[in-house]
Amino acid sequence: MGAVSTPGQSSPQGFDERTLRVSFPEEGLRFDNLVLRLPGYRDLQGLAAAFADGELNEADNISPFSPDEVAERLRDSPTLARLVVADVETGDIFGGGTLHHLDPKRSVIEIGYWLYPRARGRGVATKVARALAEYAFTLGLQRVAAYVEVGNVPSERVLERAGFTREGVIRSLPKSEGRRVDKTLFSLLPGE
Repeated sequence: MGAVSTPGQSSPQGFDERTLRVSFPEEGLRFDNLVLRLPGYRDLQGLAAAFADGELNEADNISPFSPDEVAERLRDSPTLARLVVADVETGDIFGGGTLHHLDPKRSVIEIGYWLYPRARGRGVATKVARALAEYAFTLGLQRVAAYVEVGNVPSERVLERAGFTREGVIRSLPKSEGRRVDKTLFSLLPGE
């Protein structure tokens, strides 16, 4: 994966949705002592453990997956980039992030992020949210959105520290297990 791309175009506005793709540089994005990168085979066990963690499932809307299911979900998708955030020196994974729900007609993409409990409280999620947004802007996108379940104050603070603006509550959005919840919408625009 490399970038939001389509043949012969340099901006996502007006692209044919069938040819527009979300992609990510193979080497990842480095920022501070962290790297956002595509997960590899060696990451599967650790990611499966994260997806089986009840605390992460509830707070971050992550469904439990086995290592085989994780591998299946990590396959190339034209509208989704699933990433891990790791220490540049040690390779230890702190969590992950996503670019998803690309809307090429409106030049909008959503981000998501999650962290292992041991990585929280150190500013990692804020850095991940900002890095994902900045990367989206380099691709020509004009709006980055993030939805946080109402009451998830730590995640709301992450987005505010990353420069996102709270726009309001969106009611009755679906969760992965079929129930519906209210979520707060945050956004970031280029130059903010």
